[in-house]
Amino acid sequence: MKLKQVYLSAHEPEGLARFYEALGLPIRFVDAGKWVQFSSEKVAFCIAGPTESVSSPARGAVLVYETEDMEAMIEKARAAGAEVSGDIRDMGSHGRTVQVQDPQGNVIQFYQAASG
Repeated sequence: MKLKQVYLSAHEPEGLARFYEALGLPIRFVDAGKWVQFSSEKVAFCIAGPTESVSSPARGAVLVYETEDMEAMIEKARAAGAEVSGDIRDMGSHGRTVQVQDPQGNVIQFYQAASG
């Protein structure tokens, strides 16, 4: 068995897709008002509209995005309409993480691996 895709539910899929596109995820496919799929290497990340989703918007999953420059990613997210929740958490030799809410209230995290 393998993980095929992960999706968020959103009242306005294209609006939320613009946020993730601004963070650097390229859009692969759009079915207007229903579905937006991003290009990625191993797992598909998608946003589903209310008629396509099996869950409620802004509930459930937490997406974690790895970045090489935490501060730059935070600024990019804020500029695209995100709220950063608290400070960057230093996890020592594991790396750093910060919690963010996208413009429709979904909780996501940015993670930067420790160098060395």
